[in-house]
Amino acid sequence: MFTRTYKVKGEDVNDFMVMQNAAYLKYSSKIIDTFLFVNSFSNLKMNKLKVGLQKNNDQIKHHKDLMFTQIFNVQLKCKNIGFCNQKMNVEILFFNQKNELIATVIRELYWFDYSLWQTVAPPKTISKYFFNEEVFLNI
Repeated sequence: MFTRTYKVKGEDVNDFMVMQNAAYLKYSSKIIDTFLFVNSFSNLKMNKLKVGLQKNNDQIKHHKDLMFTQIFNVQLKCKNIGFCNQKMNVEILFFNQKNELIATVIRELYWFDYSLWQTVAPPKTISKYFFNEEVFLNI
């Protein structure tokens, strides 16, 4: 599991001080980008490989609300990741300070080859980090 801790900011909440869906999607993108960066796949390196990550078809399931200034954890778990038809389905879990499940985001990831200008299967050099459970445990 790959985990990061964040705090709900003012731009993340609505008028009732509850975290909005857009913020959940922002933090979902942030944890995927951070995971790739920690595994030595910065945006510059991916540009050199002429491969980009396309995010699509997000599904959010709310369990509880996160309020303004609350601390929360975002987790990317390897056992909830699947692959089929040139896409990867990842599940991102949000937990509050009491370790209660707040929300679940399921996201489809597509790898886009800029030289061919089409979606491709995930490059093996990158996908091994998503499918190798040991990598998640060592981070």
